[in-house]
Amino acid sequence: MSFDDYAFSHKHDERDEHGIVHHRREDSNPHHHRNHRHRSHTARNVSLTVVAIAIIAIAVAALLGVKLYKQAQEVKYEESQALALLSNVQNVSQLNNAAAVSAILPKLQAHTAKAADIANGSLWKLATHVPVYGDDITTVRGMTQTMNSFATQALPQLSKTMQTMLGSKLSSGNRQINVQPIIDAQSGFSEVNKDIQSDLDQLKWLPEPHLAEVKQPYDLAVQQFTAVSNQIDQINNLIQVMPKFLGSGGTRTYVIMAQTTSEARSSGGLVGSLGSFTANNGSISVGSFHPNAEFINLGGSHANAQEEEVFKSPLDFSFDIRDLAAFPDFSRTAETVKSVWQVSKYKTSVDGIMGIDPVFVQEMIGISGNVTLPTGQVLTGSNTAQFMLNGIYKDVPVSEQDAYFSYVASAAMNNVFSNMTATKMIKIAQSFSSLANQRHLYLYSFHSDEAKYFQGAGLAKNAPNSETDPETGIYLNENNPSKLDWYVHRKTVITRTSYNQNGSQTYHVAFTATNTIPSADLASGNTYILGGTGNIGAPGTPVERILFYAPQGGSIRNFSVSGNAEQPTQVSMDGKKPWTSVATIAPGKSVTYSYDVTTSINATSDLTLDQTPMGWLDPEVTYKTDTK
Repeated sequence: MSFDDYAFSHKHDERDEHGIVHHRREDSNPHHHRNHRHRSHTARNVSLTVVAIAIIAIAVAALLGVKLYKQAQEVKYEESQALALLSNVQNVSQLNNAAAVSAILPKLQAHTAKAADIANGSLWKLATHVPVYGDDITTVRGMTQTMNSFATQALPQLSKTMQTMLGSKLSSGNRQINVQPIIDAQSGFSEVNKDIQSDLDQLKWLPEPHLAEVKQPYDLAVQQFTAVSNQIDQINNLIQVMPKFLGSGGTRTYVIMAQTTSEARSSGGLVGSLGSFTANNGSISVGSFHPNAEFINLGGSHANAQEEEVFKSPLDFSFDIRDLAAFPDFSRTAETVKSVWQVSKYKTSVDGIMGIDPVFVQEMIGISGNVTLPTGQVLTGSNTAQFMLNGIYKDVPVSEQDAYFSYVASAAMNNVFSNMTATKMIKIAQSFSSLANQRHLYLYSFHSDEAKYFQGAGLAKNAPNSETDPETGIYLNENNPSKLDWYVHRKTVITRTSYNQNGSQTYHVAFTATNTIPSADLASGNTYILGGTGNIGAPGTPVERILFYAPQGGSIRNFSVSGNAEQPTQVSMDGKKPWTSVATIAPGKSVTYSYDVTTSINATSDLTLDQTPMGWLDPEVTYKTDTK
């Protein structure tokens, strides 16, 4: 239906001088004693009057329809031009170029102001009352107002704040950061972040458009606003917490938990070593990493009865320092790592926990510069994870592996905070967010006033715990002691199958894990890589204890399994009821779990997957959410 169709949709109704429709109704005639001829003339006169009014109404409506259509084309043009200009600052790093931002701002503001002015007219207000398609008018009007607000308020303030910080000197020498410019930027980023998040919320709450001509620019606006707002939110979180994190209010010490995802545990991998990171008024010191052997006998098992029951077979987890990432909730891991550290000979006060893996180290090397090993081998932003998750076990004696890992991790962490600039800090903030979302990084604070910028900002994930942003969790735990998870490639397809009457949504999840170990590695690999020594799985064959979690407030049903894997059963653990199964994946073989997920009735976004991290950034998840 076009705007011209709207104009004729009530052609038999009257409209007043404002164009408002009034349904005509004949009053009963009390003078029923009048003769038939008089009644005939009256009826004819009323009929002619109705026809005349209808003809006038049709003419007025047609004129209004044409005018509205022409104005809609103007709005479409202005918004399209604005969105094209906005794409130049879709990435926050593009705001580094002050000249580029200054060049587009006047043009952007001119386009958004004109569109908003047109859409705020009385004709558009009237058109919002048209049945069904009046929602499209409401959405267009709301979109123009949001775009104009962003162009005239949030974006100029953001640009000004960015330029002030970019012009400041953050580095005061090697691993010494000047925190004052960061403190100065906090209020500006906080206000901009609130404005942009508010604009995005208003945009998302507009009615879903019916017309493709409206839906296309609306969807693009939501997409671009979401991209910008996510990045601003990430940077704001870092800006707000960074001064205290760097010891502006006193010395801060963080325990660094290093994991290897080649031997999977739910929230990462086997804990290989613990190190420390200390900051005092911007002065950074990265301590040595100590192998897990030094912590194994401290404290006994750290699992509760439910956790012990879930992880008692095929391999009976000891839940010493090595197995602490078997908890899908990093909050459990963080508290336990703290308790272990404080009974060790390295005991200190602990302000928080950092969890890292080789993918995190690789990304930091990519940002901060290459690391050269004592052997002369150069680790870069593209080869570090493969070396630390696979190559090291092939080429370096077991007795030397901890020293190699400690050397690389320490060098990478030192380089991150060396020669700090605002541009570098922004890159780190953006990287931290994506790495934490995929569980390659955890930043957990024990200070309640800072927690919202750490675990509260998604930098230390737990098992699915949000009804509004639903996730299904799939967590793997290697039971064949080995480094075989480097070869386990996973692919997941999530397909929306229905919108339900109660407001929930249902999805079909297909999760496949494949053992891709090459025949050459199978033939030449050592037992440290291949396993098979504990009567749990053959050499080269991963044996995975897998946990499946429903979204918070949702459910899982209709499991089907193909390949050498158990049918999942439901268990109780840490206040939730996950499903669990054991999969044995021979070389070249796959297992597939398929199941249906229903979200909470309070879900406001599509279902996503939270999973044990792999040895690379691509989570290999395909979302098919077009079903209506």
